[in-house]
Amino acid sequence: MAYSAPGHTPGSLAFLDKRTGALFAGDSFHTVGSVTVAGKMTVRFPFPACGTWSKPTAMASACRLTELKPLFLAAGHGAVIKDPVGAMNQAIIEIKKNLDEPTENKKTS
Repeated sequence: MAYSAPGHTPGSLAFLDKRTGALFAGDSFHTVGSVTVAGKMTVRFPFPACGTWSKPTAMASACRLTELKPLFLAAGHGAVIKDPVGAMNQAIIEIKKNLDEPTENKKTS
């Protein structure tokens, strides 16, 4: 099944193979180093954060995709993750903290 997953780009899509439980999330998540939502800045893989169209929309899409309870997460960047729901939830918590932080407290590069 195809799911709308805007955030990294306005027209992003994700695909769930219901036979295997594999979620092909595109750039909604990435798994380089750890599972993160597009828009979350990480030192190891900063590019998705720099190129994300809407961080709040990316977080909302990540929440919807996590509700699908996939058995595998195949992101656009990084390794396939087995039993990813806990890591996906943690990634949502992390980006939410970043979005809720006052602008004057955020580090700039």
